[in-house]
Amino acid sequence: MSKSTDNQFFDLHITGVGYVNRIRQVTPKRGDPFWACDISALNGPATDVEYRRFDCRVSGAEAERLVKKFAATVADRKEKGLSEPKILVGFKLGDLYADLFTRTKGDRAGETGVSLKARLLFINWVKVDGEKVYEAPRREEAPSDQPPADTPQEEPQAAAHTGDCGSVGAAESAA
Repeated sequence: MSKSTDNQFFDLHITGVGYVNRIRQVTPKRGDPFWACDISALNGPATDVEYRRFDCRVSGAEAERLVKKFAATVADRKEKGLSEPKILVGFKLGDLYADLFTRTKGDRAGETGVSLKARLLFINWVKVDGEKVYEAPRREEAPSDQPPADTPQEEPQAAAHTGDCGSVGAAESAA
């Protein structure tokens, strides 16, 4: 049996829709500061929705930029004496794990609780108070799915096959 030097890695991603809450910058005793938030993900039929809370460390660069904007929006609303906005997002999480903790306050003090923790990798779209304010640009297809560059006669067929699924850059340059 030969030894394989290929490293295999299996990703487990969670995609969904949920409300962003408890936006904060965390400064650990050791290590660099990072952004975090809770996502209350919607689950079940639309007529009887349940929520699953994920405590997320923001990892994706674009996700971090958006979460910082959310924090500024919330702070601005609080400063003006307005209610916090309802921020609904389409999201992708990774590296899910359960974290046990002991409650220290309230009627349930001393009980063990479970927190679902994950990394916020990507935000597909954002609605603030029901109004869509952001949509991520479409990702281009993998290079292996595109026709070879040395066969230009195949390009029109590929474009006809993909229909309106052209790249974002092509749409912007045509406008």
